[in-house]
Amino acid sequence: MSAASAGELLRQAAQGHVGVDRRLIQSILDDCLNRGPEAEQEVLAFARASHDSDRIDLDSLLVDLFHHWGTPEALDFLIDAVRRTHEDVNDELVQTLLPFGERAVEPLLKLYEELGEEQGSDIAFLLAGLRVHDPRVLAVLLDRLQFDAADGALCLELYHDPAARPALETMLAEIPAEEIELRRDLQHALEQLDQPAPPYEPIPFDIMEEYPKRQLPAFEVLSEAERLQLFDSVDAEIRASAAHSFFNQELDPKTRAALLRLAQSDPDAKVRGRAWESLADATEDAAIRNAMLAILTDTSQDIAERGGAAVGLYAVADRDDVSQALQALYEEDGTIARAKALESMWRSLWKPYARFFPQHLDDANKEILRQAIRGAGYFQLTHHAGKIASYFDRDEDLEDLREDALFAYALAMPGETTRGRIRGMLRKIDAIAHLSSSEAELVMFALDERLRLAGLEPVFAADASDEQDEAPPPPAPAPAGKVGRNDPCPCGSGKKYKKCHGA
Repeated sequence: MSAASAGELLRQAAQGHVGVDRRLIQSILDDCLNRGPEAEQEVLAFARASHDSDRIDLDSLLVDLFHHWGTPEALDFLIDAVRRTHEDVNDELVQTLLPFGERAVEPLLKLYEELGEEQGSDIAFLLAGLRVHDPRVLAVLLDRLQFDAADGALCLELYHDPAARPALETMLAEIPAEEIELRRDLQHALEQLDQPAPPYEPIPFDIMEEYPKRQLPAFEVLSEAERLQLFDSVDAEIRASAAHSFFNQELDPKTRAALLRLAQSDPDAKVRGRAWESLADATEDAAIRNAMLAILTDTSQDIAERGGAAVGLYAVADRDDVSQALQALYEEDGTIARAKALESMWRSLWKPYARFFPQHLDDANKEILRQAIRGAGYFQLTHHAGKIASYFDRDEDLEDLREDALFAYALAMPGETTRGRIRGMLRKIDAIAHLSSSEAELVMFALDERLRLAGLEPVFAADASDEQDEAPPPPAPAPAGKVGRNDPCPCGSGKKYKKCHGA
């Protein structure tokens, strides 16, 4: 991490140029230790500034910094943070606000009035947690009891003011005996009022435990020019990831030339490999294709570079010379060699490669297994759909394969592929796997991919387009029959299917 000031580090993080990790936090803490109040004022100034042009939301980081320091001047920012997340105020923000005690009462009361009862549940909880006995707070919590008895009982229990007893007793008397849970909540709140109020004890907080040791820049928000600049980073991992950020993108001449220079001259084999992967868009150029093939077939080269060249050649993996080289790589000893060969094979969509995947659906190596699952999906190996589904719920060692398995199962599950049946497939997968909202989006994309593979227009992407645009453009015509690897992609991009949605 550079020796930039705390304010500059935050600005870089907000634009996605540096990752939000322990190194960033340590650099900010070190600057504040070295420069004292001046550096802390920079952090406060950043927190108070407009963030409309920020690419990355740093609210959580700022909350944690103010929690770590106990910054008294941060109250206005914290209240604004509550306003922005009032429907689900997280525990870190709650714990940062509680030490403000009486100072936080007035702004939280104003915020509750601004939001109203329906949206003010978390604000009422915060007011109760402060345990500042103020008639205005008690009035809010008693109103809360009338609006939502269970929520109000919890807040009054936390608030711990004996003045709430009559209202709780009255409410309990009105609740029918069959509403057992609600009566239990009210009785428990009354019982707690008979006990001494527990003293406030801050929960121990270690800011470093909240963040990963290392987080790369947010390449997805960076412009092409910014990502190209990172090719000159002193950090090999950043160069490699910057190169890979161009994977499956159409390359302009400047970017293609920069990637080729990186592939041919970077001192790190992983960086060279990632650059070769991203040159997959350029394999119609015989010179680039031959350079990749030479790397792939040279067993004296580092496997990280050779594996990258293998993946970079996926778009021409049906050529005899490339196919022979990929199969030779597959037969080599070593995890990376086989995993990269399998990845290139499934990305190619060339049907003769389908035979390589079933035997690895029980592979002991996770990276080979991951590529096997993906390949079984893209080659639509329906007979193995049950095995794919078995990876929906596995122990800790394999739980990160769930998304791969969901995607692959959506491609390979039994059933006729028609636009009319695709929603039923989504319901079936949800019934089997109990999808989260993000997983449902992933499965919808995969089911649209299944339709594209069958030469049909997507369903879910079209729905999203209809919601966003009052008059969406007409969809590109679907080719007759199944989409060939060299046919135009039915999404309308103008690229060949193997280089677009087929990738």
